Amino acid sequence: MPQIVFSILATTEQRDEIVQDFQDVLAANSDVLTATLDVDTTVPSDPSLQEVWQDHGFADATEEEPEAAALVIDVPKYDGSISGLSMRLSEVLTEREKQPAEQLFQQIKDDAGSPRVPWHVGVRP
Repeated sequence: MPQIVFSILATTEQRDEIVQDFQDVLAANSDVLTATLDVDTTVPSDPSLQEVWQDHGFADATEEEPEAAALVIDVPKYDGSISGLSMRLSEVLTEREKQPAEQLFQQIKDDAGSPRVPWHVGVRP
């Protein structure tokens, strides 16, 4: 069964908001996607995510210490591309100041966005 694993570095509050957002997206797409989300907070901290936390202002935005977590999405049923799905799900971890006015232009963004928290994704077939 394919898995999409988002490794994140976030405060507890940020992580809880992100998990809820992922659950909302998965539920909203239940007609085309069967998936479950598990949160693993026992993963070791990734030095590259720690570096992003320090270098890109995340440390200045909160006094709470971040924790590493893996958001593991098991995908038993999806007719499309798993890597394409991971790209769409990564939108949950991206903030934009402005969205395109028309759906047609969702793929062509004027605002590339910025990460909500440091993260990276891996896809396991």
